[in-house]
Amino acid sequence: MKIKTLPAFNGDSILISFIDSQRVNRNILIDGGISRTYPKHLKRELSSIIEKGDSIDLLVITHIDDDHIGGIIKLYEDTEIDRSFIKQVWFNSGNLLSDFFESEREKEREVEIIPRNKTEMSVGQGITLESALVKEGNWFQKIVYTGLDVIVFHGAKVTILSPNRSGLEKLQSKWETEKDKITLMSGEHDDFNIPISELIKLPFKEDQAVPNGSSIAFMIEHDGKKALLLGDAHPSVIESSLRNLSYSAENKLQVDLVKVSHHSSKKNTSSDLLALIECSRFIISTDGNKHGLPDKQAMARIIASNVGCSLYFNYDSLSDKIFTVADKQQYHFQINTLYQHDYTIAL
Repeated sequence: MKIKTLPAFNGDSILISFIDSQRVNRNILIDGGISRTYPKHLKRELSSIIEKGDSIDLLVITHIDDDHIGGIIKLYEDTEIDRSFIKQVWFNSGNLLSDFFESEREKEREVEIIPRNKTEMSVGQGITLESALVKEGNWFQKIVYTGLDVIVFHGAKVTILSPNRSGLEKLQSKWETEKDKITLMSGEHDDFNIPISELIKLPFKEDQAVPNGSSIAFMIEHDGKKALLLGDAHPSVIESSLRNLSYSAENKLQVDLVKVSHHSSKKNTSSDLLALIECSRFIISTDGNKHGLPDKQAMARIIASNVGCSLYFNYDSLSDKIFTVADKQQYHFQINTLYQHDYTIAL
């Protein structure tokens, strides 16, 4: 199994690849980053897959924030690409959410797209991502959440860890996207100069963002390897899911890789969650230019909980700025930049 973390600016765009029992290469794409990710990186990646005769066997749109769905919208606006190579899509749309809670659908919740060859059209003319997915016939039109059984996908096991029903209820009652938030953090980093030894003493306060609470996160297992792809999920939801799977501080989940939630926000990685996980590799997806992320406080918790672990960044501009000399002397951890490995980790 290979995990490729594309340079998606301040967002996520992740490609999981593995070979099934029939020796067929399978691909799962998780999110598309911000809109610029598609022309800059994602389209080239998808074109390469098409040229090989492969497919995106599953496209997962984790949630509706722009740094995850923006590049996917651009993919569906692109009239130059035949999207029949996308075989299945998971997307908890506003309409599916309304149906799930047996309430009236609200048109303004749909994700509008403007095809490239029809740029003169106004946004309000009814072309939506939802209608495109229905037309193309590959949308798994059910809510993806922790209530689903383990999914066997071409020999890989997929266990949904987030969202839970409560997170979906909050999004249903308060439909919100990143664009709707009144205050956004700047790109300034306020904890890079604070040593790890001090950061791990600070109290934890969990993320309250409604879209992040609805984020799809899952564990994938294949050929004896396991990875956690945590989207922007709330740590208490992931912790609860793992405890329901009988993991504990005494019986830790041994996993080969974790894609850290919410670009290493200090509000999305808790010590309580880390106490349930034993892992040596953690991916942090962000260029560090927006929302003040990554937070060193989250990385400090990871390093303190997983002695000798490696942190992988998909932008090398961050790796030399975060940790002090004292950090490196006191704690045993490694820093890696994914661009040196074509942004890919092989498990």
